[in-house]
Amino acid sequence: MCWYSATHADKILQAEAGQRLGIRKVHGCSWAVRESDLHNARPTPVCMLDQTRVLIRYSEVQQVTLHTAPEAEVVFRMLTKPKRDVFVFDDGREVSLDSLPSNLIFDILEVPGKEDLSAVLKEDGVEEPVAVGISSKRDSLLERVLQFF
Repeated sequence: MCWYSATHADKILQAEAGQRLGIRKVHGCSWAVRESDLHNARPTPVCMLDQTRVLIRYSEVQQVTLHTAPEAEVVFRMLTKPKRDVFVFDDGREVSLDSLPSNLIFDILEVPGKEDLSAVLKEDGVEEPVAVGISSKRDSLLERVLQFF
């Protein structure tokens, strides 16, 4: 995806924390694209930085055929020798992006270099208090993200 799309796509988007992406087969290779682009004739690839953390969400059919749990938190890696894109699972297993099924959905949890914003989106992320005062209600995700800017 990132190696292939970098040389074959007219336009490339950069992955951001909070985005929902999907796997799409293009020219015989797999690209990560916005979920809204999965069925477009000319999808725009979304490139992830090496070490991007994602949460893969398997459909019920994929869970049965792949013998997997409903979700898996993995790390995206751009390997250089040979050039290939893989997802690394907690058990050390590497799965090539090209071997993942089309329409597989995943969420970007953390982008390297932008961990402070990404922590707000993670379920177990630690939130730094920004304002002084006691509040009984939790701010919305948008309000929490805007506190960083």
